[in-house]
Amino acid sequence: MQWQWGRKGKMRVVTAEEMRQIDQDAMEQYGIPGVVLMENAGIGVVRVIEELIQNVRGKVFSVLVGKGNNGGDGLVIARHLHNKGAR
Repeated sequence: MQWQWGRKGKMRVVTAEEMRQIDQDAMEQYGIPGVVLMENAGIGVVRVIEELIQNVRGKVFSVLVGKGNNGGDGLVIARHLHNKGAR
């Protein structure tokens, strides 16, 4: 694990394997359902997009997803952008 400066200060950067373990711990130790983790991740990304672009209404986005959990996160992002009027 390493620390890097992000938009709002220092943030911890983790590998894919570390993130899988963090997700697993959140689900097993704290009882947070995977779908809630996925939804929160997607909403967080959309908030960052809105900070950078301001208004997403009418703008065109392409969200490319693969299989697995990141694909689910991408679909959440696409849904929230669509609900906010993006195309």
